[in-house]
Amino acid sequence: MIELRKISGDNIDEVIALEVGEHQKDLIETTNLRSFADAHTMNAEGIPATPYAVYADEVAVGFLMYIYDTLDHESFENEVFYGKKSYFIWHFMIGKSYQGRGYGKLAFEKMLMDIETMPYGEAEYVSLFYRINNVKARSLYASFGFVDTGIIQDNSMLAIKKLDVKRQNP
Repeated sequence: MIELRKISGDNIDEVIALEVGEHQKDLIETTNLRSFADAHTMNAEGIPATPYAVYADEVAVGFLMYIYDTLDHESFENEVFYGKKSYFIWHFMIGKSYQGRGYGKLAFEKMLMDIETMPYGEAEYVSLFYRINNVKARSLYASFGFVDTGIIQDNSMLAIKKLDVKRQNP
């Protein structure tokens, strides 16, 4: 069973110790520690950031983080999503010893379910960047409905998914 847990003093060392394989290091933008530090900084600046440890049967197997922000980068100006609120997937990884077991797909699905509750406010999109040579990531994200935008920054493709969550009015 896959579970997403808040990061605390009890599990931070496990999360920081997780790494991808040597051949995958150029596919990940940053480390878990740096992303966790980024989350702390963003939260302090008023940008909601949610870092989670990914657990499988009580073992930390991965790390993910998403933020709530506006899609307002200058390279998005001519896009339909420019200026819209989005949940942006900042970091997603499964440790090298735990890959190939389906944990990534299950964790990603749980994260999207969490995002669909709109914990920080309404949003029309979920977005992320992935390295253009990361075929496995592209396949995973496409399987969840993410579409490549053609916008490439630092050798990474912006992929986006329109949220079709229907909010019930009380």
